[in-house]
Amino acid sequence: MKKVWNYVFIALLVFLFVEVLIVFPSKLQHDDDKSVRERVEKQEAEKSKNGGKPGEPSSLSDQRLGGVHLVESQQGMRDWELFANSAEGSQASGNWKLHQVKVLFYNKEKVEFTVTGDQGSIDAKSKDLSIIGNVTTTSVNGYTFQSPSVYYSSVKRQIQSPEDVTMKGPKDKTGEGMVLKGRKMLVLVDESKMFIQEQVSARKPMKDGKAFDIVADGAEFSGKNREAKFLGKVRMTYDNMRLEGPEASFLYGSGADMLSSVAVKGGVKVSDADKFATSESVNLDLLANKYVFKGSPKIIQNNDELTGEEIVFLEGGKKVKIEKVRAKMENKKR
Repeated sequence: MKKVWNYVFIALLVFLFVEVLIVFPSKLQHDDDKSVRERVEKQEAEKSKNGGKPGEPSSLSDQRLGGVHLVESQQGMRDWELFANSAEGSQASGNWKLHQVKVLFYNKEKVEFTVTGDQGSIDAKSKDLSIIGNVTTTSVNGYTFQSPSVYYSSVKRQIQSPEDVTMKGPKDKTGEGMVLKGRKMLVLVDESKMFIQEQVSARKPMKDGKAFDIVADGAEFSGKNREAKFLGKVRMTYDNMRLEGPEASFLYGSGADMLSSVAVKGGVKVSDADKFATSESVNLDLLANKYVFKGSPKIIQNNDELTGEEIVFLEGGKKVKIEKVRAKMENKKR
């Protein structure tokens, strides 16, 4: 009798074991089927909404992802880091269309530039990026560039935009940030430099109500400091003064958040209501309110011609000081 009960007990254990094996997989398979069914129903609804026919097989290009985060590295260091609200594309090709994109571009493991835009795409082979629609490129020190699109070359480590660009510089103690319009932006990520290569026009307001207005062929900005450089046929006005030359630099004191001077060099022409001057270079010292002409300076005021090794306009041009006079003031008829 005891052996019979042992057999019965063993039989019950076997029955329960088999029941567990049968019931639990059945429950798991049911949950998987429900999940798959919900995904299929969602895909069918999306296809119907987009003009597709229900029941047609889904292609790889119909795949969609949410909350995308990608990191690309070169030689063991981060090249770029990308975030997107969603993506759609093909796993077979590796090419994806991204929505609401944010890309961080690194230089020596530090974020150097940030680019945001409505849409983007990645080339699976080259790792090049395209960002289109309301694109903003921001440097680590506060320069922002707005353009319809930008394109990033992974090999060259360059961000480019061939279209119109609007730039806003960071505010400083001397006034609001510089505002610039131009065409063809080029950003060198490794060197942390930004260039506007065509049709530059800019304005730098000052707190005293004055402003610099600049027209130039091109402009260069640094992501390391506030300095700005204008190149090629530079024409600039400040207060009542007009300056022309091939190069003009906006300079900030070391560690200072203040525009200290503007240097124009390469053969400069300067004029105001009653003076005309030429020299190799002119430095506008904004803190001391004086203008220094060097390199064969010559100034004509009324009928007087002033020459010397260095000529300085004091108090914004109200007084003139001549260093090492080479010729006496003479009266001449024009």
